[in-house]
Amino acid sequence: MSIIDFLRIVRKNIVLLIVMIAAGGLGGVGVYLLLPDEYTSQAELFVTTVEASNPDQKQIASAFVQERLRTYVDLADSRLVLEPVIRDLDLKISPEKLAEYVSASSDHGTVLLTVSATATTPGGAARVSEAVADSLTTTITDLESRHGKAQSGIRLAVANDASVPSTGSGPAQWLCAAIGIFLGAALGIAIVLFRSAVDSKIRDITGVREVTAAPILASVPVRNESSAHPEPTAIHQDSPYAEAIRRLRANLRFARVEDSNNVIEVTSSVPSEGKTSISVNLAISLAQSGQRVVLVDVDLRQPAVADRLGLENSAGLTTALLGTADVHDLLQPWGQDELYVLTAGDRVSNPVELIDSRSMSKLMTVLRNDFDTVILDCPPVLPVADGLLLAKIAGRIIHVIAVNETSRNELEEALNDLSVVKTPLSLVVNKVPLGHADLTGYTKTYSARQSSAGLPPTSGHGRTSSGAEPAFAKGMEPIGWLPGELSADQSTRTPRVWPGSRTRRRALRTGGLGRLTARSDRPTGELDQAAAGTADATKTTGAGERTAEQ
Repeated sequence: MSIIDFLRIVRKNIVLLIVMIAAGGLGGVGVYLLLPDEYTSQAELFVTTVEASNPDQKQIASAFVQERLRTYVDLADSRLVLEPVIRDLDLKISPEKLAEYVSASSDHGTVLLTVSATATTPGGAARVSEAVADSLTTTITDLESRHGKAQSGIRLAVANDASVPSTGSGPAQWLCAAIGIFLGAALGIAIVLFRSAVDSKIRDITGVREVTAAPILASVPVRNESSAHPEPTAIHQDSPYAEAIRRLRANLRFARVEDSNNVIEVTSSVPSEGKTSISVNLAISLAQSGQRVVLVDVDLRQPAVADRLGLENSAGLTTALLGTADVHDLLQPWGQDELYVLTAGDRVSNPVELIDSRSMSKLMTVLRNDFDTVILDCPPVLPVADGLLLAKIAGRIIHVIAVNETSRNELEEALNDLSVVKTPLSLVVNKVPLGHADLTGYTKTYSARQSSAGLPPTSGHGRTSSGAEPAFAKGMEPIGWLPGELSADQSTRTPRVWPGSRTRRRALRTGGLGRLTARSDRPTGELDQAAAGTADATKTTGAGERTAEQ
């Protein structure tokens, strides 16, 4: 793992690290408050020998004292020294327990012996230290003498009396807090690294790059899926989601420069990754750019396009594949651009057989010839084999990856299955949280300024500040509005159809309601006769009018 990878992991888990550091600091302060108060007092003894006039004797005496001091240090916490202390101070403690609070030391090159004692009160520490120093002096004098006569010439005198300490000898509060912060940070980093090691979810583009090197066309931010209709990209021009869809459209156009097949399959590894939302909004965006687009719902198990766009689903792809109706009679126009939708139709028991049939190949040939772009909303790759069968007739595959939902193993397995088909593959990273590093620039608006010569601001109820009706109230509906957003008396939508298709005739029959009826109670022959009769009546009326004018 490189430093950049480590910093990236730390940045993603910065909240956890802050919590662990704060918890460590508070824990350190808590430990300090729970520790008992301790005070330490010290007494210093000066050790010397009888004076010698000869310099050699002085050097020998000094070496003798240094050797003796090491023995005296070990003697300070012995039972021989501590028993008199316990008896004099009337302590309710054993010599062994008292030895834990008493210590002695001597710096090299000096003749000072320091006796330290620790107690819960300042005065108690001073009394114990002074008593130990006196007992040590008496004990050493007795041990160095025989029959009351000095044999070694060692003398001990108190150089510094034990003083009452003013502050405790335990660890400082800031030190406990610092240790707690350090331990909290270390534990937090350990947890972060462990989570990163065991986490198999795709969290960002870096995680995608660890699995595949396929080009990523766009990073699409997360959006509210509670609405049944897609977000119109022509209305919310400054929304991050709409801008991401337009970026996807632009990058897809560059990626398809050398594609001879205009069929695009949109799929994913597992369900709920947002492939239908990407399919619908990409189709709307391509149609708004001037292309003739058909959106085909090939997910025959869980169709969702009809519900998203508010279209009829009683007849559709399955109807065309079974030969019950012509595909041109089943296409439903949507919006004011050249976008047509072929819904899934009634559910069938053998979706795989229908998709892999000759009728499906013929239908795709017809749609490729009639439209600039054919978008197939396909089922996910891993649960069913439908997506793999459709991949062989597509010119490009757009694989949707939802961050925080798809695992690396699922993505790798799906891409391995699609690699067998040899169809060009592009990726779309979907449901990226707003503010994520992969969405840099998407959340920054760059909208056009409203000039003084533009439309006047509205003051409510569909009127301008001057009281005049807005422009779209006089027969022009805003581009990109969804069906049903205008009232019945305001809507003047007429489906746009391409010349020479049966959809034009079908659209005229529906009276410009923006939707085609795939089924009718009357047979096809009767409908054709009725249409012919209407045409003859129109011609007769026109001829009569011309005669009257003459």
